[in-house]
Amino acid sequence: MPFFAPVWRRLRAALGLCQALLCLPAFATDAAPSDPAPIALDARRATISLDGRSQQLLDPTGALGIDEIAAGPPGLSWRLRGADERVVLSGQTALWLRFDVLMRDTQAHWELELARSGTDAISMYYRDAHGQWRVQRAGDRLAVSDWANPDRYPVFSLDVRPDETVRYWVRVEHARVPFSGVFQLHDHNTLREQRIHQQFVLGAYFGMALLLTVVALVNMAVFRDAAFATYAIYISLLGLSMAASLGVGGQFLWPNLVRWNQEAEFILLPLMGLVGLMFVRQVAQPRRIGRTLDRLSLALSAAWLIGVVWDQSQPSALSLQVLSALGTLSMLTIAAMLGMAWRSGETWIRWFAVSMVPVLLASTLPVLRNFNLLSSSFLSQYGIVIAAAIEAPLLFYALLMRSRIQHETQARAHALERTEPLTGLTHRPHFLLRLHDSLVRAQRYGHHSALLLVHLHNHAEIAARHGREVADRALVIAASQLRAVARDVDTAARVDDDSFALLMEGPVKPDQVLHTATSLLANGLRLSPRLPAGTTLRLRVVAALLPDADGELAQDAAAHLEWMRQGMLTLSEEPRKAILRLNF
Repeated sequence: MPFFAPVWRRLRAALGLCQALLCLPAFATDAAPSDPAPIALDARRATISLDGRSQQLLDPTGALGIDEIAAGPPGLSWRLRGADERVVLSGQTALWLRFDVLMRDTQAHWELELARSGTDAISMYYRDAHGQWRVQRAGDRLAVSDWANPDRYPVFSLDVRPDETVRYWVRVEHARVPFSGVFQLHDHNTLREQRIHQQFVLGAYFGMALLLTVVALVNMAVFRDAAFATYAIYISLLGLSMAASLGVGGQFLWPNLVRWNQEAEFILLPLMGLVGLMFVRQVAQPRRIGRTLDRLSLALSAAWLIGVVWDQSQPSALSLQVLSALGTLSMLTIAAMLGMAWRSGETWIRWFAVSMVPVLLASTLPVLRNFNLLSSSFLSQYGIVIAAAIEAPLLFYALLMRSRIQHETQARAHALERTEPLTGLTHRPHFLLRLHDSLVRAQRYGHHSALLLVHLHNHAEIAARHGREVADRALVIAASQLRAVARDVDTAARVDDDSFALLMEGPVKPDQVLHTATSLLANGLRLSPRLPAGTTLRLRVVAALLPDADGELAQDAAAHLEWMRQGMLTLSEEPRKAILRLNF
C-alpha cells in the first residue's frame, strides 16, 4: 500500500486538473463581461468600427433616462455588441450603446456616424469637462435641418479632451423595422472625403434618372407612346425612393418636412412597386397570352393602394410585413409576365426582360431586411441604386426599339392603305387627292404642272398569249419604268386595270413633259429578261398641262382624269400615234 499511495495522489491530482480545465469554459461563460478597453483615437487610423468595442442593452419600456443608465443600477445586462447585429425594437423598446474614447490627437476632429438612414430617433450623451450632460440628436422625428450635424446619416461630434477617457452613451428608437447599422468613428476629414465620393456617385445616378425622365417624355410626344410616360413615372418614383432610403431626400429635397421625411420611404417604395407592375403589364401585355396574369396584376395594384392607405392610417409591423409580402408577390408576377413575353422571341422584349432582372433581384434586399433576415449593409442600402443604374439605360433602349418597330409597322400599314398592292404605286383615291392639291397650287402660284395618262396597249394581248401571271409581270415592269422617269416630287399611280398616271409637280415646261412621254415609250420597247422572248411593252401616253388653259375643269381632279381618259380613247383610234398632247 505505501508503494501505491504516491501513485494514487498523482492520479487524483491529474483528475482534478482535467476537471478544472473542463469546467473553465463554463466559468468563463457565466462571468460578467468586462468593459472593453477605451478606443484610442490617433493619426494612425482614420475610421474605427464600434463592433466588438462597445456594449449594448435593451430597455423594454423605453423609460430609462440617461441619469439612470449612467448610474448603472442592478439588473441592467450590458453585453458586447457584435458585427452585423440585428435588434427588433418593438413597441417602446429602446437600444442603448456605450463606449469609451481616449483621444490622443488633439488636432483632429472626430465624429460618430450611424451608417444608415431612416432611424426614428437617435441621441448621443456625454459629460463635458465640467460634468454637465451634453446631448446631440438626429433621426426622422426631427427635421434634418435641426440635427446636430445635418447630413445623409446621423453624425455626432465627439468632445476633444486630450489624454482623457470620455464615456459616450447612444440611445436608439426604431420601431416596425428591425434595427441594424454600423456605428463608426471617423476623422472629420476622412468622413467629408467619403461623403464627396458618395455624393458624386449618387449625383451621377440621380442626374441620369432625371435626364432619362426628360428624354422619355420627349419620346412620348414624338412617338405618341404611353409606355414612355409610364417609364418616366417609374424612373421618377424609383429615384425619389432611393433619395428617401439613402437620406438624400431629407438632406437636400425636404430638410424641414418632418412628417414626410418619416413616411417618404414607406409611401414611395410601394408606389414605385405599383407603377413598376403596371409598367411591365403595359409593355409585356400578358392579356395577349392569357387573362390570369393580367387580372392578377390588376388585383395586386388594388392591394398595393389599400396596403399603403392602411399603413399610413394605422402603421404597424404587421402592415409593413403585408406591404413586403405584396412586394414579393409583385416581383413574382413581373417575373412571370416577363417569362411569358420572352417566349415571343421578339428582340426588344428580351432586352426589356434582361433590363428588369437587376432591380427584381435587388428589390428582395429591403424585403429580407424588413423580415429581419438581412442586416443593414452596403449591399442592402446601395443594391437597388446599382441595379437601377444598370436597368434605366437598358430599359430605355428596349422602349426605343419597341417604339421604332411599332412606328415602322404603323408606317407600313399606312402606306398599304394608299398603295396599290401589285405595283406598289399610289392607288386611285389617294392620287386624286394629290391631283387636287396640285391643281390648287398651280392656280395659286400661276405655274403649270403636268398630267400624263399611260396605257399598256398590249396588256390584253400578253394575257391571252402568256397568261395572267406574265400580264401582271408586265404591269409591274411598266410601273417600275414609270417610277424611273418620275422625279422625287412627282406622284405615280395605277388608276385602272391597265392604265397608269404620272403627276409632274410644277413648274414644268412643255418640252419637259414631251421628253418624259418619249422616254416612257422608249423604255417600254426595250426587251426585258423577265418577259417572254420578243415581248415588249407598247405604251400609249396622253399628256396635258395643268391647269387647262380654258379653265373649264377648275379644281376637279376626277374630271381631269376623265378628260385624260377620253383623250386616250381618241388616241387608240390612231394606231400609228403613241403620244397625244391635249392642250399644248
